[in-house]
Amino acid sequence: MPAFPPSAGPFRAVLFDLDGTLADTLPLCIRAFRHAIEPAAGRPVSDAEIVATFGPSEEGTIRALVPGHYDAALAAYLHHYERLHGDCPAPFAGIAELLRDLRRQGVRLGMVTGKGARSTVLSLRRFGLEDAFEIVETGSPHGPRKTEALLAILAAWDMAPGDAVYIGDAPSDVAAARAAGVAVVSAAWAGTADLAALRALAPDLLAATVDELRSWLWPRLAAPAPDASATQWLGIAQRLQALAQAGLAYDPHVYDAERYQEILALSQRMLGHLTGLPIPFFEQAVAAERGYPTPKVDVRAVMFRGADEILMVREKSDGGRWSLPGGWADVGCTPFEVAVKEVREETGLRVQAQRLLALWDMRRHPHPPQAFSIYKAVILCRVLDGQLQAETAETLDARWVARGELAGLDLSTGRITLPQLERLFAYASQPDLPTECD
Repeated sequence: MPAFPPSAGPFRAVLFDLDGTLADTLPLCIRAFRHAIEPAAGRPVSDAEIVATFGPSEEGTIRALVPGHYDAALAAYLHHYERLHGDCPAPFAGIAELLRDLRRQGVRLGMVTGKGARSTVLSLRRFGLEDAFEIVETGSPHGPRKTEALLAILAAWDMAPGDAVYIGDAPSDVAAARAAGVAVVSAAWAGTADLAALRALAPDLLAATVDELRSWLWPRLAAPAPDASATQWLGIAQRLQALAQAGLAYDPHVYDAERYQEILALSQRMLGHLTGLPIPFFEQAVAAERGYPTPKVDVRAVMFRGADEILMVREKSDGGRWSLPGGWADVGCTPFEVAVKEVREETGLRVQAQRLLALWDMRRHPHPPQAFSIYKAVILCRVLDGQLQAETAETLDARWVARGELAGLDLSTGRITLPQLERLFAYASQPDLPTECD
């Protein structure tokens, strides 16, 4: 597989084909065509004869095969397409969840299909996906228009070609994406996919399963755009609080001290409004932290089993959501000692801390708004011995989680996000990669 082009991405938009990509609807299309065309043609029609007309929408197929019976044959096709749709009641396994998780990540979703508008709407409604896509571009009876449709969506969203990836199952989908300048994934999970033809065109990814697509896609997604009305003001409030703390710490003049106290109180009112936390929470935190204010440090331990599993725990303090083992750095302990201690307390395992994988400023990542400035240190650990405990004083569960399962977990996003977990998985197979530091 060729290397992913460095000039493209991170992706802000993911665009999908329908037939053979979202669902196994191609056999349904062919059966409906046969029911509609054979009575008008007065002879049997082969699958190959029908497929040879693909490119235009179904209106184009009917016009090519029975031009003298266009209106009646088109009505019959739509009737049989709907009647037979019970044979294809749902999208491919994992597709609905993938679309849901992409939306949660703030990714814009569009559809570019060669189908006609009426059959497209019918299928999306049948699958419960009628609201899944912001823009749906359908086919034309006059010929292929997928490149034009891809460019139209990019223009509507004011995006460059490198901001999007197109996912389709046909060789023509690769050609259309290349012509539009967008990255392309060939969906090879349908039985109708021509693997040899797709491989010969060297798409950016030839995905045999939806999980394989997900694993490739997630590290390449753009971080969700922050909400300026909350995130920017939260940063201002945190900075004001820090300035007031610093001013009070250095024995100011009485007049200045009064002003610093007023700034501190105003900043805490802002923080309470922006985070939903009570103002006494911030008052108590400041009272407990004298001197020059510095970021707090959250230490997380990451352990892999092979290249496809990671150890996760369910935090009692966050409603049973999943995270990496870890917690606040303790005075008197090194970061490695904190990682080892937290793993033992939350999982029962004895581990050896090996190296720092990442040092992230939480403000630079799509975490929920935080009351304080926080650095997150992620430390790679190796399991030495011990029995994995399903429940401890701090956790409700602990288990090894496959990479493909991560997107389905209810993550404690204040502690770890899905894009961060996907980035950490690179170290499972390439442990000598350099440390990430914001």
